[in-house]
Amino acid sequence: MNCTATLHDSAHLLRLDFSLSPAAWQEIVADNVSIMAVDDKIGVFSFVTGAMLTSASHDNCLNKIMQGTKPCALQRQTGDKEPSDDSLLFKFERFDLTGQFAEGIRAQATGNTAAAIANYQQVIAADARIGRVYNLLGLCQRINNDTGAAEESYRLATKFYGEAPDAWCNLGIFYQKTGQDLEAQNYFTEALKRDEFYYNALIRRVSWFLETGQVANPEFARLNLRLLMNFSELAIVQRHIMNSAERLDMSLEQYCEKLHSDHGILANSKIQQYCRRIESGINNGAFASAAEYMVMLNDMTPEMHGEQLIRDWLRPRIEKVQKRFASDATYSFIEKLHNLAENCRPAQTNDKSGHAPLTGSEFFSMVLLEVMRDGQIEPAEQELLKKLKAALNVPDQLFMQMFNNVRKQLAGAEVSDGLRERFSHQRLFRNLCQAACRDGIIEEPEKKILGFACKAFGISSEEFKRIIAEVVK
Repeated sequence: MNCTATLHDSAHLLRLDFSLSPAAWQEIVADNVSIMAVDDKIGVFSFVTGAMLTSASHDNCLNKIMQGTKPCALQRQTGDKEPSDDSLLFKFERFDLTGQFAEGIRAQATGNTAAAIANYQQVIAADARIGRVYNLLGLCQRINNDTGAAEESYRLATKFYGEAPDAWCNLGIFYQKTGQDLEAQNYFTEALKRDEFYYNALIRRVSWFLETGQVANPEFARLNLRLLMNFSELAIVQRHIMNSAERLDMSLEQYCEKLHSDHGILANSKIQQYCRRIESGINNGAFASAAEYMVMLNDMTPEMHGEQLIRDWLRPRIEKVQKRFASDATYSFIEKLHNLAENCRPAQTNDKSGHAPLTGSEFFSMVLLEVMRDGQIEPAEQELLKKLKAALNVPDQLFMQMFNNVRKQLAGAEVSDGLRERFSHQRLFRNLCQAACRDGIIEEPEKKILGFACKAFGISSEEFKRIIAEVVK
């Protein structure tokens, strides 16, 4: 796909406008791309698919970009209409002017690793700060059994382009192949810190938990949920989930239901979809797109159990984007993120943990969520809600707000084959205890709520002690 690229030099930004269709542009925005010289043109290369998505003729655009100190952004040309700041794709990295990076990628794709290494080394000779080239150089060196050079290349990739997960994961694979499993897992964890949906690191880390028998580890369950919700179409993931269920003496259906119930709001398919798009948007420099999904994610979860969990997830990602820009940046998505950051501040409490005490309204919201998991409210459940609503003094307006929020949360939340969960007193009470213990202290109002729940759900004192002991552990 050939097009033209036009350079616009403003006070704070170098902008490359590409003449692309909306569909072609969306493919670039949703990918992980970089620009480089290729055949006397500007190429947009995908580090996800390994394909050159488009190339554009230019008038020394790359030279001007390299000579400047301003950040570069890609954008789609929109004819006579001035493009919006929201469509910018920011690239804070060094670009190859020599054309050797593209030549090396072509050689590597045909299996000619010797030629690829020679090309990559020419790129480094011209500019040693192009971080992405070291990762591919390391791959070729590892294939050629030059392990010392491969490790050094991966480390240089993390030095010059450490915000990407690729080289961290490849370092993990390198150590895994040399039998240094614990060191390997540290690098897989680093990769997942940069993109928690980075599949190669995700499947290798979760497989290690299974192989070493650590199936009771909470991280194992979280990673399995992520695989189930995002990569269930892959045969290797299907086999892994089945093996995980067998290790826990559960049927596949039971295990999928358990993953769903144990993670509450995070098992919502829409929330998983938004989280994944936020991660990919940030990693690709599509900050406006990421900000939109952050706002939608935050708006999905008010007044429901798990709201703070989502805000805690959003906060470091908001900060990551904000650090890229000066405080006086005028892009519209920056203002959205500033407003969202205020909304996502940790709750102000008297304890040092930042968690607010459990309230009667939060308890009722959790009950409502549990009751509605199967998509309906049975007569007995309706009677229970009526009694709790009166006992906890929940106003009608707040009840309807909670009802609508829970319904939004459960929209599209399926376990497998359209299965939804049934109401479970034990699961609800366990979630309730977790919420009460989140600050490490069960305060007097929380004790009253837990005592009330024990009576309402028929939880014995022995069962209460057992659940509390498991939650605190």
